[in-house]
Amino acid sequence: MSISSIILQQLGSMFVLIFFGYILVKRNVLNPSGTKQIANMLANFITPVLLFMSFQQPYQSTQFKWFLATVGIAILLMAARIIVNYFFLRNASRTDRYATTFTNAGFIGIPLVQAVLGFEGVFFVSAYSTVTNILQRTYGIYIISGDKSLITPRNSFLNPASLGSLVGLIFYLLQIELPTIMSDSLYTISDLNTPLAMILLGSYVAESKLADVFTHRRAYWTTFLALILSPLISIAILWLLPLDNYLVFFVLAIATSAPIAVNTALFSQLYGGDYEYGARLVVLSTLLSLISMPLVLSIAEFAFSMN
Repeated sequence: MSISSIILQQLGSMFVLIFFGYILVKRNVLNPSGTKQIANMLANFITPVLLFMSFQQPYQSTQFKWFLATVGIAILLMAARIIVNYFFLRNASRTDRYATTFTNAGFIGIPLVQAVLGFEGVFFVSAYSTVTNILQRTYGIYIISGDKSLITPRNSFLNPASLGSLVGLIFYLLQIELPTIMSDSLYTISDLNTPLAMILLGSYVAESKLADVFTHRRAYWTTFLALILSPLISIAILWLLPLDNYLVFFVLAIATSAPIAVNTALFSQLYGGDYEYGARLVVLSTLLSLISMPLVLSIAEFAFSMN
């Protein structure tokens, strides 16, 4: 079975969970206070634990070199997205520019990588997540707010996801192995990432006015840039690089083809952007990714076979 077929199956399973979250909100089982608590659990505890646990494996010098290479390639791919924004969204809103720059590598990318490629895949996607987490809290905040004073080292480097990856990397390099009872418990916590992330996305769909999601013409252009053009440019870059590592290639392909980052709505609310429009972009891109991701990843699979 091709990786694109596996991705389609996993996305189908994820959308069942998203629909479950939608039902929970519509039946008043889950309210806005509850979704906020889920978001805080995921962002501040569960996803950092997942990233940390991806480093609980024997040290291999070749693997570590590929990890460092992934960091460098992630920076290159993010630079490509910024250039796309410059040419295609020069006069667009700050929310649009943020949306096309950052993908939902945390709530969609990491669960997909974990399901398709396992914890070794998460090991590499943590490199991409670290780069994007730092950029979201520097360049991203600046895009939304236009205020450089909001960019601080604490926000940039001491956020939970970056700390989870950093501490995990230290344990990996020093080969500190957790006791079995601790590692089993943390792996169980890591397993909560996918279902809770999908339920959270389902709650966003339920709380949105679906008519507004599908009738905003500008949103389709922004979503096209985020789901199709930028990922295809990224895959072209991956194809041009001397990248013969199947795992790294597809980790980066999945991460860069994920839908628009949830922080598009969150940061817009915090830093003066259009929160409601940002939420609509997240919902629209998440729904359309069921079509776009298998398509883009099929192209990535073909490109890797021609490498």
